[in-house]
Amino acid sequence: MRYGRPMTTTDNTLRVLRRTRQTRDLAGEPVSDEALHEILEVARWTGSSQNRQSWRFVVVRDRDRLRRIGQGKAGIGHVATAGAAIAIVMTTDHPDWETFDEARVAERILIAATALGLAGAIGWVRDYYQDEVRAILGLPDDRVLRTIVSVGAATEAGARPKSGPGEARLPLDELVRWEEWG
Repeated sequence: MRYGRPMTTTDNTLRVLRRTRQTRDLAGEPVSDEALHEILEVARWTGSSQNRQSWRFVVVRDRDRLRRIGQGKAGIGHVATAGAAIAIVMTTDHPDWETFDEARVAERILIAATALGLAGAIGWVRDYYQDEVRAILGLPDDRVLRTIVSVGAATEAGARPKSGPGEARLPLDELVRWEEWG
């Protein structure tokens, strides 16, 4: 029971949203075609500025390619042990809008993975290895790559919570002001 009523689909959805987290310790097990399709459908239906849908996705499942993308690279090292990775490739038409849209779709991919019982992490491709990662993915010059989302099964260590229940986030009374700041 929740709020004096039986659990609903809404309650389950809210639970997935609250439980979505970054998990960088991935076991490298392949992600099924069905799961990837579901995740990509969620990404496809994510809202974007003026419905431009400026993103395109490069799905990487090849173990060697995943390793080369992530190995030894700060911010995207988790890609090396992912079951799959989804590179979010953007246009360069409206950088301000597209950065916001890119973050929206990255979070949606992570939420969809969580809903499917998978783990994942959002990674930022740093400037100093942009050329290398772009070459591995065969990207054209007129596209931007900043974000890669890894997905897959968590290792045992990755599945363990990093903090106790209720300890990972500030309490609402420290975060929220009602009506005005003061």
